[in-house]
Formats: sequence, structure tokens, C-alpha cells
Amino acid sequence: MKKSPQTIQKNYSVLAEIYDEVMAQVDYETWTDYIDEIILMHKPESSDVLELACGTGTMALSLEELDCYNITATDASPQMIEMALEKARLRASAVDFRTMNFLNLEIDKKFDVVYMVFDSLNYLHQKEEIIELHNQVQKVLKPDGIFIYDFTTPRNSRTAIRFLNDEKKRVNDFYRYHRKSSYDPSKRIHTNKFLIQKRDEQAVNGLLSFKEEHTQRIYTKREIEDIIKSTDFTILDAFDGFELKPAHSRSLRITMVLK
Repeated sequence: MKKSPQTIQKNYSVLAEIYDEVMAQVDYETWTDYIDEIILMHKPESSDVLELACGTGTMALSLEELDCYNITATDASPQMIEMALEKARLRASAVDFRTMNFLNLEIDKKFDVVYMVFDSLNYLHQKEEIIELHNQVQKVLKPDGIFIYDFTTPRNSRTAIRFLNDEKKRVNDFYRYHRKSSYDPSKRIHTNKFLIQKRDEQAVNGLLSFKEEHTQRIYTKREIEDIIKSTDFTILDAFDGFELKPAHSRSLRITMVLK
């Protein structure tokens, strides 16, 4: 039996079409409330907010429901922004969605808050890239603004592969996917390989197959703190997961708050 050829895709291209289903277990409303709490703690008068790596816009749209902020949301993937714009249209949302790489921010506006969630920082594998991210944010941040982002730790990767590896799911009548997740502790690289299949009567066996491979560099709290010292930012807080408590050596996810 012939198998349909597998096309290698750019990250978050084909996956964008099923991303919300893949991430269905994520409690975005709780995450939104957590970011809002941090803003209220450190800069309660904030009005203009920028989200980086916004994906399909779920977080920005949830934050908009608080009716407190003017929100701009960006992502490097045109396909993800396309999905975000469609969701915004259905909600008559005022969120300003833009396709933009966070290592090259071209926005003629200054913000009170810039935030980036769900370990997007881990997609940067080099210290120099992380420093450049901070430099880009500094360009669009008001002098007294804050920068919030999270990253995952080695402990999180060792835990996550137990339930992410070999995940198989039929999304709807057209899509199904298979995820392979692995972690190399010596290199501290976490890899997620997606095989995405889409029904197409014209294709071999009635399926089109696509592959996306996502690799993240996993950091410790000390490593990120050392990198921040090479920027113009200072650390206001480093929180454990979704708690307003100090991060520690056993934290799975650490949220940084910088000024």
C-alpha cells in the first residue's frame, strides 16, 4: 500500500489550523487573570499592552474581555495571525493583530506592558537572541513600563514528555495528528515532532501528510538571570508557575517581571 508523501512545513503553518485543538487543555482564562494580577501589582495604571508570540490570539482576546487595556498582539507566523484575525472578526474585537517577528519589532507606539507567554522564549537557542529580544522590547516599552515573560525549566521537560510523547488525536472530520516529544538533558533541547494528516480525496490514500518539528532550548533560572544582566533591564520578580510566589529550584515554569 502506498503512503502519502510527508511535506516538511515551516513551524506553525499547518499546525495553525488545529492549534486551538492541540492546546485545548490550556486554561487561558486563568493564565490571563494571572498576567492581569502581575500588571496590577507592578503597573496598575497600564492601558497600552503588547503581546508577543500571540499564536491564534486566544490570550489577547481573553485579556480584552477585562475591558481595561488597548491591546496589540503579534506573531511571526502569518497562518497563526490569520486564525487570530478570524476569531477577532467573529467577536467584533478591537485587538490589533499583526504579523511580526519579536526579534524585529517595527511598531510606532510605546507600551506600558509587553508580555510573552507559554515558553516562547525557549524557542531562542542562543544567549545573543535573548539579549536581542530584550533590546527590541526596550524600543517599544515606555520608560516605566514592564516586560513579562515565562520560560520552562529542565524539570518541566522531564515531566512533560510523560504525557506529551506519542500523543495521538483526531481533531475533527478532516485532521488528525501524532506528536513525538523527547528531551535531551545533555544539550537541554526539548523536541516536539508533529505528523499532521488532512483528509483530501485527491491525495494518495485520501490523506495529505505534513511534518513540523519544534525545538526548544531549556533554561535554568540562574541562566536567564545572568542573561538579563547583559541587558538594560532589572528584575522586579521571578514567580513560580502561576503563583505570585518566588520561583525556586523545583519550579517547572518561571515567570519573569522586568523593568
